[in-house]
Amino acid sequence: MKKNLFLILALIFLSATATMAAYHHEGEKDADKFLTAYPDAAATKLDHCALCHSGGQYEKKTDYWVSMGSCQWCHYSYGYDGAGEIEDTINIYGVEYKAAGRNAAAVTSINSLDSDGDGYTNGEEIDAGTFPGNADDHPGLTPAPSKIYTKNQLEALDQHTQFMLMNASRSDDKYTEYTGVALKDLLDDAGILPTATGITVFAPDGWSQYHPLEYEEDAEMYHVYGNMPDQTYQYPPATYAYDEEADLAKNPEDGWCEYDAPGCAGRSNGDNIVVDGGLKALLAISRDGGTPLETGVLTDANKLDGEGPYRVVVPQKRTPPNAPDQRSSADNQNVVWPYTYDWDHNAGACSRSATIIRVEPLPEGTTDVDILEAGWTYVDEGKVLIYGAIAANDDKTTDDNNDNNDNNDNNDDDDDDDNCFIQSVIK
Repeated sequence: MKKNLFLILALIFLSATATMAAYHHEGEKDADKFLTAYPDAAATKLDHCALCHSGGQYEKKTDYWVSMGSCQWCHYSYGYDGAGEIEDTINIYGVEYKAAGRNAAAVTSINSLDSDGDGYTNGEEIDAGTFPGNADDHPGLTPAPSKIYTKNQLEALDQHTQFMLMNASRSDDKYTEYTGVALKDLLDDAGILPTATGITVFAPDGWSQYHPLEYEEDAEMYHVYGNMPDQTYQYPPATYAYDEEADLAKNPEDGWCEYDAPGCAGRSNGDNIVVDGGLKALLAISRDGGTPLETGVLTDANKLDGEGPYRVVVPQKRTPPNAPDQRSSADNQNVVWPYTYDWDHNAGACSRSATIIRVEPLPEGTTDVDILEAGWTYVDEGKVLIYGAIAANDDKTTDDNNDNNDNNDNNDDDDDDDNCFIQSVIK
């Protein structure tokens, strides 16, 4: 690890009980220092990596830039292996906090500064619940338009079912069938504005994932809409890939792919996977014939266990899609499909226990809504909060508190659990 490693803050939400379910990255040193100075900021948007870390951009082609959120920017700029510069991800507030001593006293010692130059001191911004390192977020803004969806409301929308491969990097791959609402249909129902460019999905353990509306070639970016004019917001069709060497049921010691889903029955290697309506980015509600997704919980080890009640699911985007490859952590890579870094590992972009979808960018003059309650309570109640670049109609802001979710058990475990890059580096 680099000597000056500046670990990120993690998002904390209220649990379903009166206590808070804190989630910090293993070995993280700075969240407690900030909360010592501002204990009331716990479980607010300031208790998040974005307080000190910003998203970023890189130039893919001449005058063509790809934007990433804070989590993905750290993945891209710093890397899972820590080969990059962590300080390249720190915003000006984080820089000044570190220079002031990187302790609780440092937080208050820079309160009189205006780190982001938006006309408000850091102390004024923190008191108002806005980011002192983001000039676009400051006191005086109004909350962005929002809508809360319950399970009954989601199930009332058009349902889409797709059989697909979940290709993970560090955990087992699996074929499964998901049913839910196409993200495009959900955003249309929420009244997405023409100015919108993408969405950021949040899980209550602090993970966030950005998805552009339109296709992006970058491997980290799984789109909401389509990449082919003749296939509306679809992903490319897939081919079923099977080999006994990979099959965990046939090769329990060395296999790496689960072929036990009902949708696998009768399929052979090389068969085309036909999905009525095509593969789409999906807010999944159930899997494998209607089994509800297991409700996510935060374990004693601060790990997200389960994937429900809702999971954002994106298929493989490459043409042709890749076969399930060996785990990157496996010692034996002399197999039919060894781990290949450049293959399409879509499972890591499928956010589990999604509770918040922010439609980017926020309309001018607005800021984040109060997401204090949109964490573990929303997981337990089966709710999803959508806010940002959506219509500000009165009927888009209602909440049916009697519309709770009935959940069942069907556990899943992919790359988007506690395996954020910073934990991998620390371990």
